[in-house]
Amino acid sequence: MSEKKYSGYGYHGGGRKPTGRKVVTVSFSALPEEAAAIRARAQRLGQTVSRYLVSLALEEIRKQEGQ
Repeated sequence: MSEKKYSGYGYHGGGRKPTGRKVVTVSFSALPEEAAAIRARAQRLGQTVSRYLVSLALEEIRKQEGQ
């Protein structure tokens, strides 16, 4: 009988392969209508909410550092 070759979570070598890219999670609180407006704007721009908020924050940082 041949030994089963398992893959997936919980088994040696299972799960997502490392990419070397680190990501952190940040959350924010908003009123439902505010969150909906943010979601809609991000979608219109073809971005995820995360990418949209990060780009807005970085733009603001660059403006302030350029003063």
